Amino acid sequence: MQHSHEVQTQLFWCDTCNVPVIGMSCGKCGGSCRGVELSPPGEVRIALEGSKRRLRYLFLRQFGVQQLVPEVVLLNKTSGEDRAEEIIIDGRRVAMLSYDLESRDFRLTLRLDGARMLAARDSKKTVVLSKAEGHMKGKHVPPDSIQSFDPGIRTGDEVVIRMGSFIGCGSAKVDAAQLRSSDKGVKVRDFGRADPVVPGKKAWTKAVVRANQHYLAAKKAKAEHEIKDAMERHPLPLSVSFSGGKDSLVVLDLVRSVTRDFATIFINTGLEHPRTRAYVKEFAEAEGLRLLVAEAEDAFDENMPAFGPPAKDFRWCCKVCKLAPAAKLIEERFPEGTLTVEGNRRLESFSRAGIGLIEENPFVPGQVIVNPIREWTALEVWLYIISGKLAYNSLYDEDIERVGCWMCPSSLASESADISRLSPELARAWHAKLDAWAETNSLPKAFITFGFWRWKELPPKMKELAERLGMTVSPKRADSLALNVIKGVSPCTAGGYSVDAVISLPEARALSQTSEVLKTIGDVTPNEEFGVAIVKAGNGSGKAFAGGQVSVVAPSPKEATDLFDAVARAVLRANMCTKCGICVRTCPTGAIKVEGGIQVDEKLCTKCGACAESCVVAHYFDKLAGDLGKLKQKEKAGRRRRA
Repeated sequence: MQHSHEVQTQLFWCDTCNVPVIGMSCGKCGGSCRGVELSPPGEVRIALEGSKRRLRYLFLRQFGVQQLVPEVVLLNKTSGEDRAEEIIIDGRRVAMLSYDLESRDFRLTLRLDGARMLAARDSKKTVVLSKAEGHMKGKHVPPDSIQSFDPGIRTGDEVVIRMGSFIGCGSAKVDAAQLRSSDKGVKVRDFGRADPVVPGKKAWTKAVVRANQHYLAAKKAKAEHEIKDAMERHPLPLSVSFSGGKDSLVVLDLVRSVTRDFATIFINTGLEHPRTRAYVKEFAEAEGLRLLVAEAEDAFDENMPAFGPPAKDFRWCCKVCKLAPAAKLIEERFPEGTLTVEGNRRLESFSRAGIGLIEENPFVPGQVIVNPIREWTALEVWLYIISGKLAYNSLYDEDIERVGCWMCPSSLASESADISRLSPELARAWHAKLDAWAETNSLPKAFITFGFWRWKELPPKMKELAERLGMTVSPKRADSLALNVIKGVSPCTAGGYSVDAVISLPEARALSQTSEVLKTIGDVTPNEEFGVAIVKAGNGSGKAFAGGQVSVVAPSPKEATDLFDAVARAVLRANMCTKCGICVRTCPTGAIKVEGGIQVDEKLCTKCGACAESCVVAHYFDKLAGDLGKLKQKEKAGRRRRA
């Protein structure tokens, strides 16, 4: 599979029509467009009504100006603690919209062009200088140079700085009353000779569509061609994955332009927002779609006691609530397999940056996936929706960008706050579960309030937040998985090489479960008296103890680390099995059953490893395997030295 194609993230602006364009020439006036510099990755989108309402409120609250936000505004996602987006008005990056985790509130941080626009409107929070010496950028304003200032300025406020034909932006470090007595009262972010910027020509969304129509037509034609080609190469029943989000809406419409012979699959994880569930049902009925619903039912609540809240680095919920129901539905409705068109895009996340046109789903047997909009930007997706007048999920108009599982740990804290505002009953129920879990694990209420539960292992930004809040927080959640290597690859006195480690699990199950899964590796001898299951595989042997200890011996360092990897994954699978049944559907010989736990028929099992490859739980071992990776590096280095 080729993944070498890069997504085009350039943005252009037609100053004549005052609209964004995804190419170098405007389809409305035919004129050339100028490039707009973007912070990476360049995931630009059109601000819908909810986003514009928020921007108007923030400009009014911070600067006393509301008319700065026009009909056409773009938002460019960039890196930050939580939500962080560049605001683009009239083809200029005027400010940064961000969400502060500590104050749990939004704020605007000005760019130079934003200060110039505000200067044209005589905004509040302005500091006027009588003089400026040398290069001002990054410095503090000398108090004796301040001629006048807004008496409403408070510590932390964004300010516009003016001096004759110079305009700048910065932040107040003290209240207005101390500005003339403090040497560090105002810090300058940017400052330069510039005229105030008057508003550009008034533009409407329909003008944006006209300016980009020829580019959209080309993108649509390419996507349709790829869908048709995939249907010819994979003559399977056709389906479309419809989540209720913008990307799946676009691919559904693209498929409809190619054929009407397809099924629409919606996975009801049990965690979808009520508006999303209602939207999918109403849209399917209005459009006459054949809607198939994969129900997760109570899978989330049944598994949360064992796994704890899902985390960004431990998304067990996707396996239990999404992959398992999808695999079951496809097995029942598409016994020969299905070609599924999905709205995956490379710019959505790092994990999707390498997706290709056609891929096989390793976790859902029989499903071949087509990604026809993998190279599209969010701007192109929204232009397609608006130009086609497609009915989209109303949550987007509430300034919500993710409309899937409403309490997903991978969503932004700002979006969780918005969901709490829109649906307080959902928020109360979820926080009651989180509070009960925190109490069980002796965690402070602030651990939930400030979102620390979203990680198994805290990233630097959350450790810094804990310091600012004066909280003592363990870098790892109490219910975290852990791999502790006792002895790395080392020569064994009886010959060969050994590896010893302990796997810490949130919940340890009966040793008989581990014995069953070890059967997929080799011949197993359980010893309940000593609490150990012994497995012989190839020329090596391994021991898995009830307490989580794993010990292997093999003739060579490579064989030792490979066997350790297999045994450790088996221990993980046995103790964290969610009974999703994916391994049952993946096994080519029908050797596996899940009845109260995994059961393996040794007579049918060929030790092919397909069950482990398809198991999402087994793949969590990769997150633990940092120490194992170091072991393998040491083993390779040792071989080089011996050579």
